[in-house]
Amino acid sequence: MNAPQLSGQRRRLGRLCLLACALMLVAAQGLAQVAPVRGVVTDGGSGAVIVGARVHIRASPDTVVVLTGADGRFELPISQGSGSSFQVSAAVPYAADAATNFETNAVSASPGAEVTIVLRRIPTAQNTTYQPIVAAPPSGCGVCHTEQYAQWQSSNHAHAAGNAWVRDLYSGDGTGAATGPSGDGYVFLENHAPPATGFCATCHAANERPADPASLRFNDVASAPGLEGVTCTTCHQLHEVNDNVEAIHLLGNAEFSFPASTTGGGASLTHQHVWGPLDDVVFPQMRPAYAPVFAISRLCASCHQYQNPTTGAPGQETYSEWLTSPAASANQHCQDCHMPMATTPGRLASVGQAPVRPGSQRHDHSFPGVYSGRLQNPVELGLTAQVTAGRVEVDTSVLNRVLGHNFPTGVDVRNAFLLVQASLQGQLLEQTTGDRLPFWVDDAVAGQQPGDYSGYAGRGYAKVLQGRIDGQGELQKPVPFIDAESVFSNTTIAPGATDHAQFAFALPSSAQVGQTIEVRAWVYYRRAWRSIAVTKNWVVNNDGEPWERLVAQSTVNRVLDATMLDKLMADGFEGGAIGVPAQGE
Repeated sequence: MNAPQLSGQRRRLGRLCLLACALMLVAAQGLAQVAPVRGVVTDGGSGAVIVGARVHIRASPDTVVVLTGADGRFELPISQGSGSSFQVSAAVPYAADAATNFETNAVSASPGAEVTIVLRRIPTAQNTTYQPIVAAPPSGCGVCHTEQYAQWQSSNHAHAAGNAWVRDLYSGDGTGAATGPSGDGYVFLENHAPPATGFCATCHAANERPADPASLRFNDVASAPGLEGVTCTTCHQLHEVNDNVEAIHLLGNAEFSFPASTTGGGASLTHQHVWGPLDDVVFPQMRPAYAPVFAISRLCASCHQYQNPTTGAPGQETYSEWLTSPAASANQHCQDCHMPMATTPGRLASVGQAPVRPGSQRHDHSFPGVYSGRLQNPVELGLTAQVTAGRVEVDTSVLNRVLGHNFPTGVDVRNAFLLVQASLQGQLLEQTTGDRLPFWVDDAVAGQQPGDYSGYAGRGYAKVLQGRIDGQGELQKPVPFIDAESVFSNTTIAPGATDHAQFAFALPSSAQVGQTIEVRAWVYYRRAWRSIAVTKNWVVNNDGEPWERLVAQSTVNRVLDATMLDKLMADGFEGGAIGVPAQGE
C-alpha cells in the first residue's frame, strides 16, 4: 500500500471515529434530556405535605428512589428506557410507635409530568371483635393470590394448627385415641394441673383468638381461621415485631393491628389492612402498608425465638443463632433462604391490574426448610482412618453447611448424631478411645433395640433441657421447654463450624496381612427424641417428612500390611460384635 492510499484510509477511519463519538454524545444527551417527574406527597387526612416519603417507579426495584423534602416535594429522574407511561409510587415506612402511619399509593405518570400522590392514613382505632379471615377460597386470600396460596398449602405453616405430633404431645390424640400409642408417654394436659397453658396455640393457631392468645388450649382450636395454622393474615396483619425476642410471639414480641376501617355503608374493611416488605403495593381490594421488618430476620423471631417465661430456659434459639452467623455478617436474612426469590417475572395477584414484577420481588411461600428441600445435604462428613501399632485410628469432621443457624436448630426435641464403626472382615471392633453416644439416642423400651446407639462410638448434637414436670418431682432430662429449668447440655454445631472428633478401635490379635478394615460413619437427623418417636409410634409427620433421616455417610477401607500389625505395640483386644445400624435407620 502506497503513502497516498494509507493517508486516505486514515482519514476515513478518523471520520468514522468522529461519527461514532457524535452518535454516543447524542445518545447520552437524549438519555439526559428525558424530563424528570416532579410532584408532592400529601397526607390524605390533613392535606399537609409529607416529609421523607419514598418515591420511585412502581415494580422497578433497580430504578432510583428519592425522598420528599421539607416541602413534601420530589424530583424523580426518569431514564429513557422507562417508557412513555408508568406508575410512580410513594410510601412512608411504618412505625408502630408513630402517631400517624400511611398506606402506600401510586399514580400514573409520564416523563416531565407534575403529580400529586395522596397517602391515606391508617386508622389508629382498632376493631376489637375482628377475627382474621381465612386463606382458602372462595372468601379468603387465595382468591386473588393464587400462586402464593398454592405454595403455602404445601408448607409446614399451613399444617401448624393440625400438627398431629404436637397434638400427641399436648393432648395425646394427634395420631389416634388418647388411650392408644399417641396417648402413651409424655402428654402435656395429663401432666400439668389446670389451667393448662395456651402457649402452643399462640404460634400454631394465632388467628383463633388474637385478642387473648394464651387463653386457648391447643386442642380446642376450632374456627376455620384458627385451624388453617400460620396463614397469610397471621404474618401480614402483624404491624410490629419488637426487640423483646425471648417473649412468645403475641405475648410480648409481636402484635396484630386490626384497624377499624369501614365503607360508607358501615361494612368492615379491617381484613384489607395488611403489612409487607414492598413499598409500592396498590390494589383496590387491599390497604397495604410498607413495613421494613418484613424483610429482616426479626420478623421470624416472633415464633422462632422464645424462652420459658417462668424459668428463662431457652425454647427456640434460631434467631439468636442467626445473629452471630456468617449469614448475618453477609446481611443475609431468614427470608433469603426460606423464602427464595422466584426465577421468573410475574404478578403478586392473579386478578386486577397487578404489575409484572421481577423475580426479586416475588418469593416462595412454601417456606422450604433445610431438611425439606432447601438444602438436601445440611452437613458435610469427613472421615479418615489409619491402622498403626495394632489399632485403628479414626478422625471425623462434621461441617454445618447451613450458614444461618445451628445444626440442628428449632424446637428443643430436634437432635442429630454421628455414629462411627470399624470392622475387620465384617466383625465389629471394640472402641478403646473417643466419645460415645449419649443416653438420649436410645428409646424408652427396656433392652437394646435396632436404632439404639447409646454407648457406641460417636458424637451427639442436641440441646438437652432439664427440669421437673409441672415443677414437681425429680429433675428429668430431656424435657420440653415448658418444663425446662436449665440447659443440661448444648452440643449443636454453630453455622459454618466444624465438629472434629477422634476415635480408636482395637485390632484383634487374629488380624492378618491382606485382610480389610472397613470404617463407616453416619450422620442422622431426628425431628424428635427417639424415646418420643418410638413411644408415640411416629413414622412421618403431616408433611410426609420422616421423624428420622440419614443426612450423610462415608466409608473408608484399609488393607492390612505387615507394618500395621506390630505385635509389640498392639493392645491385643479381641473384636466383639456390638451391632450394626439397622437397614433404613
